[in-house]
Amino acid sequence: MMMNRKSYRNKMSVRILLTVIVGMLMVSLLVTATMVKMSKDIFVDTYGQSQEQVFEQIGNNLNEFHENLMKIASEVEGSWAFRLYFGHNEELDDVTSFQTVYQMQADLKQAIPTNIDDVNVMILNKDGVSYINRQESITESKEEILNSVLTEDTLREPERMHYHFLDNGYSATTKESGVLVASRALRMQGGEEPFAVIYITIKEHDFQDFFRYFTSDNTDFYLTGREGTILAGNKGEYLGKNMNESPLKEIPAALAGESQVQRNRSGLLTVLRTDMPYFEGRIYGVIDNSKALANQYHVVDIIVICLSGAALVLLVIFFIVRQTTLPLSRMAEKMKKAENVHFEERIEVTGAEEVRTLALAYNSMLDDLDSYIDKLLETQKEKRRAEIRALQMQINPHYIYNTLASIKWLIWQGDTEKSTRTLDAFIALLRNTISNTDEFIPISQEMENLRNYVLINNTRYGDQVQVEFFVAEGCEDYLIPKLILQPFIENAFFHGFPSGRQGSIQVLAGQKKENIKIEIADDGIGMTQERLSGLLRKDDQRNKKEEHFSGIGINNVDDRLKLLYGMEYGVSITSTEGEGTTVTILLPVRRKEQNF
Repeated sequence: MMMNRKSYRNKMSVRILLTVIVGMLMVSLLVTATMVKMSKDIFVDTYGQSQEQVFEQIGNNLNEFHENLMKIASEVEGSWAFRLYFGHNEELDDVTSFQTVYQMQADLKQAIPTNIDDVNVMILNKDGVSYINRQESITESKEEILNSVLTEDTLREPERMHYHFLDNGYSATTKESGVLVASRALRMQGGEEPFAVIYITIKEHDFQDFFRYFTSDNTDFYLTGREGTILAGNKGEYLGKNMNESPLKEIPAALAGESQVQRNRSGLLTVLRTDMPYFEGRIYGVIDNSKALANQYHVVDIIVICLSGAALVLLVIFFIVRQTTLPLSRMAEKMKKAENVHFEERIEVTGAEEVRTLALAYNSMLDDLDSYIDKLLETQKEKRRAEIRALQMQINPHYIYNTLASIKWLIWQGDTEKSTRTLDAFIALLRNTISNTDEFIPISQEMENLRNYVLINNTRYGDQVQVEFFVAEGCEDYLIPKLILQPFIENAFFHGFPSGRQGSIQVLAGQKKENIKIEIADDGIGMTQERLSGLLRKDDQRNKKEEHFSGIGINNVDDRLKLLYGMEYGVSITSTEGEGTTVTILLPVRRKEQNF
């Protein structure tokens, strides 16, 4: 029986291993063959069709550009100001000349469409009279411009708009870059002889905006003019050359026929062509299929896809093998996280029957722990409340008796105002300490309690010690534990200023980032480091023998703050003998709406 089970396990292992190997090989071969097939047959046609739509739109935009240039030439030709300025044989007087130039500027500005305003417009006649639409100079001599091939072609066919590519423009802003120049003869109405020639210049870089969104690493664009001369394109080294010259001669040869938009896939190139009669030429879009395929179908991508397919097969197998053990792994992870999430993370009851039973038992244990912790926390809260009530009941009876005796003495002396003020302070102090059972009170209320306590002490012992209170704006409503400041004021009164010594105590409260910092500083006699160390180790027992307000000690306050907020908070004391003592209390910011 044992041998049969062992043999069965071995067979399953072999079957799983063979399944993984065969599955990975099948997925790799299938994906590779499919991707290569798509690359050769589907992608080229799909990409070509999408680029054909873009290419057709470029042709429409160029025709619209030509119509806008014709509009500029027609508006200039029909302007009386331009006809007068260039066609008048006699010199104009200053007033007429000024009015004419002003009107020319207005007419030309009106003629140039807003979508092609970045052009240079120059008008020149055979007598050398010129006008340019921008505040710049003409850098070429007028004789050279009038004798150029561009001007000769324009005058030979004055009714057409002629396009030429020049390595340099005629003006200061275009002389450093290649330009496309459109020229047309301007004639009087009804006249045959041109009175001037208009030259509209656009920089090569600006003209590329018409086809820049079509070109990329694997697509090129060419605009040809008369006799196949390249007027514009994304490859600057071919501008001004003939399209039939090497290495571009294969592009026109790839096409035949006279269709308006024609696409032909010849070897590694897909060529798009549209005739452009206005430019006396054509536009060509050339798609390098090998580059397009390389950009879209990298060998690395194919390997990644194959590995992903193999990983999917492994994942299925792994899921089957781990179907039972996975719930156990999840349970172990939940148990590790239980301490960090305070036993709030329950385990999903899934898997085999044994795993489900274990999960139910674990969840039941967490429920019991949560219930126990809730009860323990409630017990701690009640303990703190009982501590506060106990502290409130520690008001020294001798302090009460002697305070009442002092008030009686004031009344006997007839000082009604001072006795009334002292009695009101004593009543408010008792009400806020004994009657008010809140564990936390605003800083403003704690300061008011301290003011009442100081008033009573000054009444009993005199005004030798003055106390000043400073609370930063915005901190008045922050909550602090009750009765944490009074013990330090009391110690300063009776130990910092013995035998009627005069001095002052300052109480300062402010916010430091997310904490509240309270300082109680006096300029009394201070204490030695040995005395300070003993005070921090154990509260001074003499406080219990003297007639102080309460028996609350320094360590009691420090322990209470650490219990409430953590070990990084509490009380620190610095003192220099003969100079004074400073008590610093650090606790976090708490507001009324926050729960403790």
